[in-house]
Amino acid sequence: MRESKRYITIFFYLILLLFMAGCEHDVSTIGQENEEEALKEKVQIEIFARAKSYSLPPTRALESEVGKTPWILVFKGQGAGATFIEAVQAFEMINKRYVLLTKQPAGNKYQLLILANPLDQFYYGNASTGYDFNQAALLSKLTPGVTTYGEACSKLLTKPLGSNPLTTVPYSGDEETIPMSHRLEVDQIDNTTKIANTDGSSLLLTRVVAKIVIVNKASNFILKGVTAVMNVPRQGKLHDADGILMNNTTNLTEYRYDAAYSLPVVKAETIATDVQSTEKFPIYMYESDVQNNTYLIIQGTYDNKDYYYKMSLLNSSLQAMDIERNHSYTFTINRAKGPGYDTVSDAKTAKPSNTDLDFEIMVDDSESYEILANNDYYLGVSNSVFIAYYSGENMEDYDAFSVITDCTKDFQDARTITDNKLEVSGAFQLSGPFKVPIVTSNGTNPVITPVTVGVTNQLMGYEEGIDDKKNAYITLKLGNLEKKVHIRQRKAISAGGSTLKFMPTNNTDPVVSEINYFCLTGQVEEGTDNPKEWIRLYSSVMPEGHTGEDHIIVEDGRIYVEVLPNTNATPRSGIVHLTTMASVGGVSLNSVQRIKLDITQLGQ
Repeated sequence: MRESKRYITIFFYLILLLFMAGCEHDVSTIGQENEEEALKEKVQIEIFARAKSYSLPPTRALESEVGKTPWILVFKGQGAGATFIEAVQAFEMINKRYVLLTKQPAGNKYQLLILANPLDQFYYGNASTGYDFNQAALLSKLTPGVTTYGEACSKLLTKPLGSNPLTTVPYSGDEETIPMSHRLEVDQIDNTTKIANTDGSSLLLTRVVAKIVIVNKASNFILKGVTAVMNVPRQGKLHDADGILMNNTTNLTEYRYDAAYSLPVVKAETIATDVQSTEKFPIYMYESDVQNNTYLIIQGTYDNKDYYYKMSLLNSSLQAMDIERNHSYTFTINRAKGPGYDTVSDAKTAKPSNTDLDFEIMVDDSESYEILANNDYYLGVSNSVFIAYYSGENMEDYDAFSVITDCTKDFQDARTITDNKLEVSGAFQLSGPFKVPIVTSNGTNPVITPVTVGVTNQLMGYEEGIDDKKNAYITLKLGNLEKKVHIRQRKAISAGGSTLKFMPTNNTDPVVSEINYFCLTGQVEEGTDNPKEWIRLYSSVMPEGHTGEDHIIVEDGRIYVEVLPNTNATPRSGIVHLTTMASVGGVSLNSVQRIKLDITQLGQ
């Protein structure tokens, strides 16, 4: 049997050599003089990947298409400091995707950056010089052993959008695919390596663009379409490794049908009685920072007369918001409060009309969740670790995390949210809900629901590594998908302040402000107590005297959260979000783990 397998393997590689000789796919490090010896150092791996859901129904046939020949960029090490090894393009054989990678030994971590559906050119750190998307050009910018993962991700950019202005929405053509990416961490590269999830299911790739849809349900208004999209970024990063939006303030364009704005660049269609939508003709755009002042000019009929309205990209609180990749934004107009403007020029000059249009917004931000999926639906949580800094006498309720799903199936026995409070002597409990909410016929898709847990000041004593204690978990089960969220507690911060350390460590003492995580990023959330003013984030390499940041990226896994002294008598609270390299097994579509810190600081 072993001998027959050897002959089959030899036969396969002979076919592969013939296949490679007739193709133009580049495979780095294979020399022409001794292909047979070089091939022994290679391993052929099948790629299992598909597009991550926008959650809203796809509106174009190729919106979720993943090409058969993605590029794989290999880096050695962890986090942003991992160094480049090789760039390899996959090939198609018998309707499957394969890639030939150089074998890499165990004992290290390796980052596989998957770039699917690339355009014909990439740009590196600017919008002025393009390079053909091939191995030679990639190697001219990525130096093996030198270029880091963080540098490559920050500088590998899409080809800028062509003309300025654009007369069509990019990626809206029938044959256009959308660039996508994904990072997969593996322990070695050999015959056991799978470019797939740990359960063998397909990786979910992230699109480089966002999608915007306008829906009108107002009985006193008829939506005709979007006449123009102003201040749109012309370029985006091929892969977002740090969560920081690309600065495009000097690299913006406009979408419009023509200079006279004679027709909408995106038209609306009637989809139900008195309901119009641009769902079949969505707006795609690269992620846009609030500083870009991106806005829409929409056209509609109010009181039997056509008007133009300026719609800024605001959330439901009328605050400007970033537009992020792979997010779907649906603005629903519920009522028109008055007329707009007679001309596009006047609408541009005016203040935004969001207050003249009673609207609501639904944001599918599933990209910011830890997602599990099968071929039918997905289940995700906003964070899989929650840490409450609390010292009160009674059990305190917290919004520990949110759950998201697009599932429509009402599993009778497998749609539960449970706790293990009996294993931790009642030191915490699930407060609700007790079932995973699913999509209903008249409800929104996806469904996002906060999950509340009660925490006591005794919970910090219940953690693995302390005697025979167990961790506290909330377990979500939906069909055959299961996700656990670790609930932790530490003492509230004294009025004098403290520094919380999140870093690789062997410490298991909950009294010591040092918790074992390999951190990637940290961010302080806006809040009513202005936490950005008194919670500051530091890295290990910041110079002495640095005042810290409210958003930070690190390479060595260390983030220090400094809570400044509270000079008032009133306690205050703030939220910090960390991303880390996940160290858990099981089904996972992400190797990034998210942590939510709910920090309470006592008063004087």
